[in-house]
Amino acid sequence: MPHHCFLGLDGGSHKTLGVLIDQEGEVLACVQGEGSSIGPEPAPERCAVLSGLKVRLCEEAGVEPGEIAGVGLGLSGIDFADEFEHQYTVLSKWLGVERERLALVNDGVVALWGASPAENAVIVHHGSGITHAYRTGYGQEQAYDHLDVGKMFDIRQGLAAVVARMLDGRVPPTPLKEAVLRHYGLEESNYADNLFRNLIPRERFRTAQMHAWTAWGEGDPAATGLVEQAAADYVLTALAMARRTGDPRCEVAFGGGVINHAPEEFMALLVAGVQAELPEAAVIRPRLSPGHGAALMAAFQAGVDTRPLFARMVREAQ
Repeated sequence: MPHHCFLGLDGGSHKTLGVLIDQEGEVLACVQGEGSSIGPEPAPERCAVLSGLKVRLCEEAGVEPGEIAGVGLGLSGIDFADEFEHQYTVLSKWLGVERERLALVNDGVVALWGASPAENAVIVHHGSGITHAYRTGYGQEQAYDHLDVGKMFDIRQGLAAVVARMLDGRVPPTPLKEAVLRHYGLEESNYADNLFRNLIPRERFRTAQMHAWTAWGEGDPAATGLVEQAAADYVLTALAMARRTGDPRCEVAFGGGVINHAPEEFMALLVAGVQAELPEAAVIRPRLSPGHGAALMAAFQAGVDTRPLFARMVREAQ
């Protein structure tokens, strides 16, 4: 039984990933639960998801809660300085952990901890939500446009809009139109009403992007336009963060469900776009999940050198 363990929790609007590691970086348990994103007032049902995952992780690993030396918590909804103190207090109580052993950050930061061990690194992370972060040294991670005020291009929303334009005659229809209508389970006559009133099941909307990737591979001009817009905006965002690191050799990670489900040819566009301005930058996919990153962040906060832990976790994940 390990003497010290580190607990990582990554909570978004749809799911929460919990990871428990020991001081050598061995993953003792990994579980997934419902969404746990929070607002100014952490809802009890969301907090219960987090505390429940802690219990499940300890049970699965055969670890007593008192053996947890630190907790790393990355949540969607950790956004404003004037809300932070209250969120910290409530979450510390629910998790049963002293404040000094809890590292609480926006979920983009734990995504970065999981993506790269480099001292200077950035991540563009596009999943169900959009979150980015950059690092200028260990413990110096910063979320970047985590409120999405700058409006990152979302290929799922772009796809819905271009089909609407096909239907109203603003752009010529392509096979993409029928593919999306079938995917949504809609007719031309009720397409606009259902989109405007948010009547399309969330999961269908989230997975419609696969039709854009397929159509792009087949040379569909509408899909090509969407893919090029997405690549250009991801690269633009990554370069803006990379400049903040001041390191032309920084690591640039692209991850999250939207990007992860894209074909390798899309990743090649991102590599080319970044290296056109920063030829020495290493463009990568995240090596570990944000949940693993949260556990690593907890270890760092406890004074552990996380680089060998990161390397071991990557080896064991392969």
